[in-house]
Amino acid sequence: MRYSQLETITELVPGRKLVATRTLQANEHYLLDHFPRFPVMPGVMMLEALHQAAFWMIYTGDDFAYPLVLLREAKGVKFGDFLAPGETLVVTAEWMKEADNIVTVKAKACKGDKTTVSARLILEKKLTGDPDRLATDEFVRGQMKKQFSELFGQPVSATA
Repeated sequence: MRYSQLETITELVPGRKLVATRTLQANEHYLLDHFPRFPVMPGVMMLEALHQAAFWMIYTGDDFAYPLVLLREAKGVKFGDFLAPGETLVVTAEWMKEADNIVTVKAKACKGDKTTVSARLILEKKLTGDPDRLATDEFVRGQMKKQFSELFGQPVSATA
């Protein structure tokens, strides 16, 4: 993952809810173009923060049983406010429903009492489809667990 959009998980109920924070730094390279005299976090990066909160919530809910959690759709996306350097997002992802490995998540990001972005995200839990003899699924699971631990400094099953 090139751009981790979450810094700290403040609440985690595996598979049900994740709350995290993200403070925008003035030296982030994409702010040079977005926009030089009015640097703000691009909307797609705010949406990516929602996506990352949702997939980490899902991964931890079943102890990474599915190595892939793919975003299939973002519904009802609404942008409400800008995020400028030095401001902090509080990102929340909450499980809504699941059917046939398709998970619907309600997600939003706020700064203070203002919502910057909200959406319903549709994600799919999948195996890689590679033959078992290649052990791809187990490899990817291990990599995702390692990344979670490195990013957030906590064991996968922990509640923050």
